[in-house]
Amino acid sequence: MSAVSSQVRDAGAILPAVDAITNTKALAVEFVAMAVGVALFGLFVSMGMSSMSFSAFALAFLLFLMCAGTGFNAAGVVLMDEASGASSRSFTDALLAGLFALGKAIVVMIVAGVAFVAVVLAVALLLWICKIPVIGPVLFFIVFPLSAVTIGVLFVAFAFVLAPIASPAIWSGESIGTALARVAMVIRKRLVGVVVRACVLFVLLIVTAMVLWWIALSGTLTAGSLSLGIVGVDVNLSSLTSMFGGGFESEIGRGYGRPPRGMPRGMATPATGGGGYGVAMLVGIGLIMAAVGTLLSLVLKKGWCLIYLQTAKDLDVSAVEAEMQAKLAQVRAQAQAARERVQQQNLAARQGPTGDAGSSNPPAA
Repeated sequence: MSAVSSQVRDAGAILPAVDAITNTKALAVEFVAMAVGVALFGLFVSMGMSSMSFSAFALAFLLFLMCAGTGFNAAGVVLMDEASGASSRSFTDALLAGLFALGKAIVVMIVAGVAFVAVVLAVALLLWICKIPVIGPVLFFIVFPLSAVTIGVLFVAFAFVLAPIASPAIWSGESIGTALARVAMVIRKRLVGVVVRACVLFVLLIVTAMVLWWIALSGTLTAGSLSLGIVGVDVNLSSLTSMFGGGFESEIGRGYGRPPRGMPRGMATPATGGGGYGVAMLVGIGLIMAAVGTLLSLVLKKGWCLIYLQTAKDLDVSAVEAEMQAKLAQVRAQAQAARERVQQQNLAARQGPTGDAGSSNPPAA
């Protein structure tokens, strides 16, 4: 049996990824980090609205992304420890590892994006060379299919290989160079196997989402109907927005203390079943939706960990990593040489007029 057939046959080993919904530590780490991000976002947005400062809005968005990314990677670290059989980390250690993993992931994405742009520019240069008369069509006959296949492989790699391989590599503690080397080796040797596993994981996510959303929607509708009849919940959206300093003007969404249309302002507003219950119901629905999204995120990350362990963990990336380090050292040396050359030119430009003036002889008497 060929290596590709073996990879396709073993794609069913991704199914245990659904067990991630039972990992309470990973759920708590990601949920708490997301809650902190939402709280900071709301705090700085309210400050920005009061002072009309654009920097406050930008800082709020940046803090939210940082907290969300930290929680995402921290949960990935916990799931990677579970999938690889490593000892479980504490809550604080998982958050710190997630913060460091977020920085590595950002660098990996930047490097991968630069590499993609470099390949596209190289293809554009080859196509421009094909404009040479006479031999241009012959070169184009060779360059065009090779360029199309190369760019197509890169698109597939970005969609199905980069995140499922680089992220678990970072979660397991590997360096940025090793993570990129594993991605390169997978693209060379096991691209089809990873794509098949990613497709299986996508189907698994769809099935899991159907089950979780069915539980959430059916339970919310049933409990909400019972609440309307027993507690007398009055879901008033203006009650929620009035907590942030505003309210709707319509009769359906009036704010706290505002009498209905046609009622004199001196009369008290009749009781409507308690606005606090309505706010509590809306917040509860939001928590349910956030929990479902977090559980699906855990299944995705556990699937990535399994894909990584099955396809990339045993690859020998020492040669690729050494080649990448050599190319990086060469680029650094060229950049250093160019910097020194520019400094020498600037020094010569500053000393040129002075040297000429000092070397000139005074005219004879």
